[in-house]
Amino acid sequence: MKNISKTFVKKILPVRSRSSNKTDSGKVLVVGGGKGLFGAGILAALSATRSGAGYTHLMTDLSKFSWMKFPDFIVHPLLLSELRKHSDSVIAIGPGLGLTRNHMKLMAFLIKNKIPKVVVDADALRMLGKMNFKSLPSTWILTPHEGELASMLNIKSNEVKKNRTHWAGVAQKKFGCIVLLKGADTLIVSDSQIYQVSEGTRALAKAGSGDVLLGMIAGFYAQNGDALKAAMLASFLHGLSSQIWMKEGNDYLGMRPLDLIERIPKAVLLLRGTGPGLAS
Repeated sequence: MKNISKTFVKKILPVRSRSSNKTDSGKVLVVGGGKGLFGAGILAALSATRSGAGYTHLMTDLSKFSWMKFPDFIVHPLLLSELRKHSDSVIAIGPGLGLTRNHMKLMAFLIKNKIPKVVVDADALRMLGKMNFKSLPSTWILTPHEGELASMLNIKSNEVKKNRTHWAGVAQKKFGCIVLLKGADTLIVSDSQIYQVSEGTRALAKAGSGDVLLGMIAGFYAQNGDALKAAMLASFLHGLSSQIWMKEGNDYLGMRPLDLIERIPKAVLLLRGTGPGLAS
């Protein structure tokens, strides 16, 4: 197992030239926020924009969505016809999606057509446990917590808790792609190595923190095109953002997911090693 260091992740931060434009920074499509649960989709989309994605789109329940409050991203209905239009994007699917038959069709489309850049979270992970397929593209990223991983492997959650490294490895072999197991120490498992990120704090133990991480992974994936590096970088900066919140004099109990999103740029700046007025 390798620990992810600040020195390493600094080297994989996205870099833009003075002539860069939005098309150079990639596209993200968040598929989430079903009926009554659209907050999760909003958090993921906002964090993707904060992480530098050139374009961010959100497929969500339009009938319940106050889209005028969020001009950062483009909104679409939760329809398979819409998903087909975005197969060249990094697709982050699952936050608040809901386990409906129509939503299962969205996952089935991604799997059947082997859409290359997909990050799977929350309800979409539960869908995987109910679907039949040989394996997923190696460029996919699964982001379960312990309970979700247990459900995917049809075991009890306390088994995962007792041996997180073992079961994360089992999941990687079963699904054939990168597995990011969330927790106090995040584990990222590829086909050749297990990595650990220990930057997280107790402030992250709150609903919505995982949605923020999902958007960050997708945002960095859209920019660098590398699934493993995106998972590493997002996990490190996710934890570092929570550290910044606490170092500002706040108690860990009070951090909201929106507070975490607001500190992503500060975490990136701190990691990059530039100060105010120095970035170009």
